[in-house]
Amino acid sequence: METEQVEKGKGDDELKPCPIFGCKPKRILLQTNDASGFLFNAAGSGPIIMSNIFLSTSIIYLAKLSIGCDPSPDAEEECDGRAYGLKPASLISFIATISGVMSAFLLPFIGAIIDFTPWRRGLGIMSCTLLIIIQAVQAFTVQATWFPMSILQAINGFLYMVVSMAQYAYLPELALVIETKTMSWYTSLFYMVQFGHQSLFLIVVIAAGKVFSWNDVTLAHFSQGFNVLVSGTYLALSWYYFGKRDARRSLEQGQNLCGAGFVQVFQTARGLAKHYPRTVGIFFLGAVFAECAINSFTTVAVTYMNEVLKMSGTEIGIVFLIVMVSTIPGSLFATWLTNLKNPQFCYRMNILTFMITIFGFLLLDGPDKKMLCYGLGVVWGFWLGWFYPTEKLIYSMIVPAGQESELSGFFLYCTQILSWLPNLIFTMMNEAGINLSWGGIHLNIYLLIALIINQRMLPWDECISIARQENKIIKNRQSVLNAKNEEFDAE
Repeated sequence: METEQVEKGKGDDELKPCPIFGCKPKRILLQTNDASGFLFNAAGSGPIIMSNIFLSTSIIYLAKLSIGCDPSPDAEEECDGRAYGLKPASLISFIATISGVMSAFLLPFIGAIIDFTPWRRGLGIMSCTLLIIIQAVQAFTVQATWFPMSILQAINGFLYMVVSMAQYAYLPELALVIETKTMSWYTSLFYMVQFGHQSLFLIVVIAAGKVFSWNDVTLAHFSQGFNVLVSGTYLALSWYYFGKRDARRSLEQGQNLCGAGFVQVFQTARGLAKHYPRTVGIFFLGAVFAECAINSFTTVAVTYMNEVLKMSGTEIGIVFLIVMVSTIPGSLFATWLTNLKNPQFCYRMNILTFMITIFGFLLLDGPDKKMLCYGLGVVWGFWLGWFYPTEKLIYSMIVPAGQESELSGFFLYCTQILSWLPNLIFTMMNEAGINLSWGGIHLNIYLLIALIINQRMLPWDECISIARQENKIIKNRQSVLNAKNEEFDAE
């Protein structure tokens, strides 16, 4: 049964004091507690993502060493051995595949916890704690531990998605209490803060690696330890500000959380297809393919740069530093283009032009193209900074009222349900000895499908108008429930 309470800014009537000594709230906090929580979460999430780059290169380094290969970037001979049945360069994409499969199977259960129980905040705190603990343990990745650390990395990839699902449940609720123009700025601000902290993290780690001439393994040790300090602090602040929420729905008689999550995914998909087929429904379907390509880009790029361009962890870190810095003008451009046209036009243009930039993999055919890779980092960063805030802005504005929490989980599930596929195909191509340029370019297949699907959306003004009307899915569910109650009373 749907609860009648709409969670508009619940817990935000009184802004919480800043827990940091000497902090000036007006300078760092936003309009509501939940908005501030989202801001701190963005700051903490960024370094976690970047630390994975150094950990990944460390795992490849140690895997090569374990099978008797020369792990140095300037090694003259190719490494043809296998570590646990895979080429060392395939390990990272295979780990991402496992994380993706775990997410596809387990996120519906996590969504049920968020939607059917008042444990949203508790789940976020618990998953963040486990995430940081594993990050701390991975600081001890050495020759004897690299394989179990790889397993932990797959688990951490799933935990990161749990944290994301918990915090994204607050995003549509923010859109209800914050005016559209401010919300547009906030969505860009969140990603600029995330990308900005990713950049600062990379600067510190790369500088330390250069000063002390660390190899990939020692660099990863420092990266993990520094990340625990930075991300742990920010994530603690984020869940200090995120408010508690009551259950949005009640379990029906005979239901349990394990089954309810999968039933809910099916019912939500069916409801969107029936009542919102050309607004939020078609947008979610397109996001399935767009996100699986974008989410796989980092994994594919790290493996590609290490295997084809023979770049060290420090050099790969520099590329991603360039990418992160370039996301900031990309996010600003997204805000400008959205205000000039609309989010829908901005999103389609991003996907179309992003496909062109991905063909840059064809130009990166050997170690002598490292400088070109740094240049392409600027291009890729700009388009990533353009993509994410635009997608999240569309999502927050076209979700029908009353289902914010439920659809936030469904949306995140859509972004993960196929995330394993590009990584699996890339792994298979690498194992088969196919030119890895095509492994990167094949991401365009998913982007093209996303673009074609998105063309089926109604014009933007109609999407907004429909989202502000009475929620048809909730109305239909209530009608069915009333009919069941009447039948029960008659008996």
